[in-house]
Amino acid sequence: MPVVSSRRPLKQQRAVETRSAIIHGAATVFARVPYGDARLKVLAVESGISEGALYFHFASKREIALAVIEAQQERMIAALTRALAGGGDALEKMIRAYRGLAELVATDPVVQAGIYLENQPGSELAEEVSKPFAEWVRLARALVVEGIKDGSVREGLDPEEVAELLNALFIGAQVLSGLADQWKSLPERMKTFEPHVRVMLGPPSGE
Repeated sequence: MPVVSSRRPLKQQRAVETRSAIIHGAATVFARVPYGDARLKVLAVESGISEGALYFHFASKREIALAVIEAQQERMIAALTRALAGGGDALEKMIRAYRGLAELVATDPVVQAGIYLENQPGSELAEEVSKPFAEWVRLARALVVEGIKDGSVREGLDPEEVAELLNALFIGAQVLSGLADQWKSLPERMKTFEPHVRVMLGPPSGE
């Protein structure tokens, strides 16, 4: 009977752990210095590995930065998935989704690093970082359409315009809280917007 070696799964697990350590270490650096000023040696030190090990997993600084952004997007999508799975009408899902995103941005260093990277125009990442925004607009638009159907959003609103407005509201709050206190105040800022969003999007009172 052939013997199944346990070395390969163990090696794969170590590779996953090292990659995760690089992403977290890089996030620490990218949250501290501009992308253009980040050095691979510093990324390796923050990750607790050698430069050689870093190059084994990533061919360039750009690849590392894109991995951080990918991890950021995965975490934000997971937060949205949890919010949308909570039940309720479309307007409640919408408010819960932005509330969950705000809490995530305020507390997760990898998400914060991804935002820093996305807000550096002119870098070699510019083409990639514009994609997530389009996805958030698409999701918001779908929730507005769903809300019009289930009656939680008033009829006559343009889903595309409302989706752009909601994302502009969130990004504006994100920028302001980022400047003020590194996003600590973002959940509270979004909470103050909730009654205004309900009035703006909900059906007229009495219906």
